[in-house]
Amino acid sequence: MTLHVDFDRDLWLYVPDAWPWEGFAGIEQWRDALADALAGAYGYDDAMREWVAATAEGLARGADEHEHRFAYFSRPHEALGIASIYEMPRTDATDEQMLGVADATAVRPVQPTAFDDGRLGPGSTATRHVADEQGALTAITHWLWRLDDRDVLMIAGDPDIARFEALREDYDALARAIGLAPED
Repeated sequence: MTLHVDFDRDLWLYVPDAWPWEGFAGIEQWRDALADALAGAYGYDDAMREWVAATAEGLARGADEHEHRFAYFSRPHEALGIASIYEMPRTDATDEQMLGVADATAVRPVQPTAFDDGRLGPGSTATRHVADEQGALTAITHWLWRLDDRDVLMIAGDPDIARFEALREDYDALARAIGLAPED
């Protein structure tokens, strides 16, 4: 099972989790090349360049097993976002379970909706707002495709709800860019 994501490289960065990758021997080489490129493009000072390098390394080290991680990282001084894509054998879980509809921490009812026009065909999506123990809210959206032999799930969330909403069209575009590799 192999996914191919035809993502907008002006907005998104694929975050590798295994090395070597694309000519980079290790995470440090990749992190430094990325930090140098962004520092050169935006005139970052040393402190900002170090922050970019540390953030990039954290993004790579924090990826879950079997996660395809993408970072909205083209202008990290303006906005930063993470989208996680999972491909798994078809499960017995219901759509509502996969979409987080019954999340006990949701502060209002969660309404799944159709999600169309993507490379994987029709899917569904649901956004929920969850509260932590202190009452702080986080917006989380799941996009789900139930294929014959597999489930594909993309998850994005952010405790900065305004930033999340500002990036929502870009998250949706990334979700629509997910497809199966040509040989699959």
